[in-house]
Parts: sequence; structure tokens; C-alpha cells
Amino acid sequence: MLWQKSWWETRWLFLIYLIAMFWGYILMLMFGVGYKAAEWAARLHQDAFLSESERQALNSYQGHTWMVFIKLLFNFGWANLAVMMGAACLATVCPLAPYQRASVFFTFSLPVNRRKVLLSHAAVGYSEIFMVALIPFLFLPLIARLQGAWFSWKDAMLYALLMIFGGAIFFFFSFLLTVILGNWLVAFAIVEAVLMALIISSLRFGTRPWWNIFGMMAGESYFYHGRIPWPGLAISLAVSALMIFAAVRIFERRDF
Repeated sequence: MLWQKSWWETRWLFLIYLIAMFWGYILMLMFGVGYKAAEWAARLHQDAFLSESERQALNSYQGHTWMVFIKLLFNFGWANLAVMMGAACLATVCPLAPYQRASVFFTFSLPVNRRKVLLSHAAVGYSEIFMVALIPFLFLPLIARLQGAWFSWKDAMLYALLMIFGGAIFFFFSFLLTVILGNWLVAFAIVEAVLMALIISSLRFGTRPWWNIFGMMAGESYFYHGRIPWPGLAISLAVSALMIFAAVRIFERRDF
């Protein structure tokens, strides 16, 4: 029942975002920012932040797709959804907004403990953003074939998983703040401000600084050097685990 309740509370946000990103992604790949070798090479040559090795790596269909649709478009779009879902999936258990109180008391009148309530919301919310990342990436090699090009299935899945697990920290940070503040709109605004600061600091084609999580989410080290960013992934997942643990402990001790 808890899983079903969590799904019904977030299904429209999930479906709308999935449809918007899925079709926007496909339409832009097929009819929008298409790959034109000469124009793309000229664009790379004009960028003063790129090294010669980076220009050579990017000067291909695969490089164009990775840069435009994974690093610059989908990376930020999915991160925004993660922040939004992390806060919104707890909207009906926030104690501070008056219109949410009835749902709070109904939920806690059920024969379940608070830990199960919170973890069910987290599981459903994270599963939804997981699918929003995975489904469009499954079509990436197919779209490449339609355009007479090639994109590896292995790379498509790897980039999807790097985004999902590397960016988990955005979802759980928003989730934790919602539990702490008791107001999902305020939590969303705070984490979104952090997200925008990271975005503004990396609006360029060049490699991002080591501390910018978007570099790991986009798989920069894998694209340029063939190395999976295991340390960054481990840190992101460890911090995410700590956040969900802290959220559960705070939620269990809170008076409603």
C-alpha cells in the first residue's frame, strides 16, 4: 500500500517529465541540433578552453552526441528532476504546510512505522528518476543508426548509470532537506540554488574542475581517457547513503 500511495502521489510529475525529456531528446537528436562535421569542427576550433586532445576526441558523431546531449542537455535536465523529485515525493508527509496535515495523520494511522513510510517514498522517487534517465539512453544507439552513424550500446548504458548513481546525491540531498525543514518547496529552492551554482560554473565545452559533480555524471574521464570514475561514484553513493540514514533518524524522532 505504501508503494502504491507513493506512486500515486508522484506519478504525474514522473510521467510529464519523462514524456517531455524523452520526446524533446529524440526530436532534437533527429531534427534539431544535427551533426554536421564541418560546422562542428569549426565550433570546436573556436573554443579556447579545449585542448588539442579534447578537440580530436570531440570531433566525431560520438563526441558531438556526448557533448551536446549528455554533458550539456540531459545532464542538467535530469539533475533538476532529481532535485524536484527528492523534495516532491515527500510533499504529503511534510508537517509544516497546513494542507498536508490530513495526509500526514492518515499515513501514520496505518500499521506501519515511520521508517517504512520514508523508505517507500525514497525508493519510489528514486526508481522514477532512474527510469527517466534509462529509457532515453536506450534509444540513443537506435537514433544513431537512423542517422547513418554509430553509438555504442555499452557506452549509452554506462553514461546512463553514471548519471543515475553519480547524481544520486542531488535526490537524497533534496530528500534530506525536506525532512529537516518540513517544507518541500523551501528544500527544493535551496538545493536548486546549489545546482544552478554548479551549472553556471561549468557552462563551457572544456573539462570541468575535479570538484564539480557534473563532470563525473557526464562521464568525462570515461569519454576522454576510458576510465570509469570509481572514486567519485563511491563518494556520491556513500554520501547519499548517509543522507538517507540521517533523514530516517530525524523523521523517526520528530513529533507531529
